[in-house]
Amino acid sequence: MSTATMNLLAVLFSPVIAVVVTLWYQSRKEKRDTKIRIFQTLMAHRKSSPPHPALVEVLNVLDVVFADTTEVVRLWHEYYDLTYTRPLNLQAMNHKYTDLLFAIAQNLGYKKLKQTDIDKFYTPQGLADQYV
Repeated sequence: MSTATMNLLAVLFSPVIAVVVTLWYQSRKEKRDTKIRIFQTLMAHRKSSPPHPALVEVLNVLDVVFADTTEVVRLWHEYYDLTYTRPLNLQAMNHKYTDLLFAIAQNLGYKKLKQTDIDKFYTPQGLADQYV
């Protein structure tokens, strides 16, 4: 193949390759952004009682969004099963939920986040007093 032919092919296919790479990157970024949004929602409402509607919403899409992460899906199913076991074992549910959040954190690359960090939850006393 001559140099002129190679240059012509490069000129013709470079834009196509650039578009394909850009679309792949955007798709990957959107998936990661969705996972981060879900993780932040799960963290923000992790000890809400009753469960916040946003928490319920993101739990209902975990199977789809984390379909590529078998550990997250497995832990979600185990947590789900615990929510239907009677009598409720709140300690087991909380432990499994923490495991689920930790698995999601690991999947997203939050390597320094520990389960003890996930288990902490801030509620200002003034807010708690409003509900007494």
